[in-house]
Amino acid sequence: MFDKYKYIYPPRPEKKISPNDLSLFDNGRYLAQPKLNGSCMEVYTNGKELVVMNRHKKPLTCHIGKDELKSLHRGQGWIVLCGEYMNKGQTDENNKKWSDNFVIFDILVHNSKHLKGTTFEERFELLETLYPNNPVKPLIHSISPNCYRVGSVYKNFESVFTDITQYQMYEGLVMKSINGKLELGTTQRNNTRTQIKCRKSTKNYAF
Repeated sequence: MFDKYKYIYPPRPEKKISPNDLSLFDNGRYLAQPKLNGSCMEVYTNGKELVVMNRHKKPLTCHIGKDELKSLHRGQGWIVLCGEYMNKGQTDENNKKWSDNFVIFDILVHNSKHLKGTTFEERFELLETLYPNNPVKPLIHSISPNCYRVGSVYKNFESVFTDITQYQMYEGLVMKSINGKLELGTTQRNNTRTQIKCRKSTKNYAF
């Protein structure tokens, strides 16, 4: 049982591919989610207590109100959410800065139970249930004024990549094995083998 705060390293992709290779993974065995240009952020809350951390096991300075982050709590006991904190001043599809927003892409604990052994698809479906579809931006659904959830796609990865990466705040796609199972997250390398990232070319990244 997850009955008090304990740090869990967030799932993150290490392997990267070129946009030219996206079709190799468009085979029904992966779902794809937008890779946003922000900082990885985890929210730990039981509705009363709140801890906000980055992927390096350090506290993350977040300008979203504590009450709004606590309001993400669902169920009983603790919940642990992984997402992207949009803190880099990137612009959206309207060419306006979209900053100080938290966009959830995974859930690691629910009802004080670590979801070890659940698949990416099962956890995405849980997130859809907890935070129903409310599309406001390409592959982004609104929960509250500054909190959001990503959407997922199961096909046409190349065209989706092309569509979203014309906007600054979208770096690319992360392909996640539908049947990839969650590990405990005791090290940074846990949960890296079942997902792959694809970035658009920038001055910092070849792809």
